[in-house]
Amino acid sequence: MDYRLGLFEEIIKEGRKFGFFLTLASQRPADISPTILSQVHNFFLHKLVNERDLQIIDNSISTLDKVSKSMLPVLAQGVCIISGTALTMPVTVSVDFIDNINLRPESDTVLLTDLWK
Repeated sequence: MDYRLGLFEEIIKEGRKFGFFLTLASQRPADISPTILSQVHNFFLHKLVNERDLQIIDNSISTLDKVSKSMLPVLAQGVCIISGTALTMPVTVSVDFIDNINLRPESDTVLLTDLWK
């Protein structure tokens, strides 16, 4: 194992003792080390369609019910499911779209048909 990953895992495991908390963001949950994933307590889950990612989520999040799990592949843009120890049950949240193009992040979905014209 890469010593850097081992060191990072150790920090994640021991960090709470020292008031150290971490936010992880990934589009591929399956790429996160099982040791690190086991230390995560709250999840903001966006659309996931990859079977391997869905399996990891299924095995890692005991607070996620079957209905919420079944919704993951079909979540709309701007919608996420929040699940974890901070909540008594999973909650589906829809974030309002910012209409003003000057105020929102440059992360819109690319419309290929517009590019191809």
